[in-house]
Parts: sequence; C-alpha cells; structure tokens
Amino acid sequence: MTINTVNPYASNNQLSTLEQDVLWEFAKLNDKVKRASNLARLTAESPNESLLSELRTLEKRMGLVLTLFQASVWAVIVDMQAAEEARTHQQEQQQQQRQQEQYGYDQYGYAGGGGHDPSYDESRDWEEDSLMR
Repeated sequence: MTINTVNPYASNNQLSTLEQDVLWEFAKLNDKVKRASNLARLTAESPNESLLSELRTLEKRMGLVLTLFQASVWAVIVDMQAAEEARTHQQEQQQQQRQQEQYGYDQYGYAGGGGHDPSYDESRDWEEDSLMR
C-alpha cells in the first residue's frame, strides 16, 4: 500500500472530501520530493562517470552554439549599423546635391535644366534670327 495508490485521509470523518483530496496531493508531492532528494544525494556521493562525460560533451556543444549565436547577433548588429550609415550618407549626399543645385540657381539663375534661359527669346521666329539686316 503506497501513498500514490491509496488516500490515507479518506477515512477521516473530520475532513471534507475536497480537504482529503488536497492533503493526499500534498502527501504524494512530499513523497516525490523525498525520492528526488535521495536520488540527488546518491548522485552527489557517487557520480555517474558516463553521465558526467556526456554532460561535458553537451557543455562543449552548447558553448559552440552560444558562440555561433553571439557571432550571428553581432553580424546582424553590424549589418544594421552599416545600412544605417549608408542611408545617412546617401541622405547627406542628396542634401549636398540639393544645396549645390540651389547655389547654382541662386548664383546663375539656372536650376539644373528645368529653368528658363533669359538669353533666348522663343517669341521670335527662325526667319527673324537668320535674316541679316
């Protein structure tokens, strides 16, 4: 008769059915904790060499995985920074180009091909330009 199969509190008339079930669950939990404690004590007193060697192998692999993960994260961060710097550089170049175009328009009255050249009068005909007077 073990605690896991039979409720020792079922015959107590002073407890409700819910209280009996709760106390039984605590008793089963207590039994499992005691067994785990005994196993931990036995393992600490006489370690299992094959388990330790497997754990060492696992530790090395996990170290490798951690290193690869850190390298991947670092690569992503560096790529993001490089993309941000490239975007910033491109914006600066566009800003400089706009400033140069504005400077050219201010200085010469010419806006890079889209402006009007005041030295050419479109209202005159070709014949007027080609006739010599």
